[in-house]
Amino acid sequence: MELHPSPRHEEATCSICLDYFTDPVIIPECGHNFCRSCLTQYWGKSQGEASCPQCRKTVEQGSIRRNLQLPSGGKEGKEGEGKGRVCEKHQELLKLFCKKDESPICVVCDRSKEHKSHEVIPLEEAFQEYKTRCLILAHSSLLSTSLLQKQTGAEREKMVAEFRRLRQFLEEQEKLLLAQMAEVEKEIAAKREEHLARLSRELSSLDSLIREMEEKLQEPESELLQVRPGLDARGWSVLLQTTGRRITYLSPPTPPKKLL
Repeated sequence: MELHPSPRHEEATCSICLDYFTDPVIIPECGHNFCRSCLTQYWGKSQGEASCPQCRKTVEQGSIRRNLQLPSGGKEGKEGEGKGRVCEKHQELLKLFCKKDESPICVVCDRSKEHKSHEVIPLEEAFQEYKTRCLILAHSSLLSTSLLQKQTGAEREKMVAEFRRLRQFLEEQEKLLLAQMAEVEKEIAAKREEHLARLSRELSSLDSLIREMEEKLQEPESELLQVRPGLDARGWSVLLQTTGRRITYLSPPTPPKKLL
């Protein structure tokens, strides 16, 4: 249906509020224009069929359309022209917010069956609510972050203190073990020196004994060996006994008289 433009000044005012149009809408059935808020307030909460405030013609409330050919003299209309988004279905400004669907809607959507039982608030009010909610969430996040940082700092200090205590314990154990190892090394060194000294003394004594024996071997045989006859050839024996550095020559023992 063709929209009726209103170029004249008297046709640029709403017949309900007698002021310049604010968000002007047109009733397609009769072509009369009104402010959206004035028409909505005039019809009240009635749904379905209604009548035109000017000609009393029966019309459908959901059939009204925004008249883009009329100027919007009110502040709200100017802001809507410049900033408001338009409903894709009804080509009306999205001035309301459906809490259930969590989406902006137009006044025509508000009167439709789809949003009939939904809680609807002005878009600006919804914006303030969500802004407040975001601020609360941001504040809560900051508090949680601050608390988490404090807890993390306390845990870090606790871990650092525990590692310091463990490092001190290990250093003390290291010193103790090194001291014990030093004592063991001293004992081993002392025993080694004692053993070497004893071996040295024994070697020196053995060298002296060897030299003395070599000197004795240079003496005549009659002096080196003393022979005493026995019962038979097997009775001849020579016993060489060494005591310290002295050498004593012993003759075979005399057999008992009973055997002679």
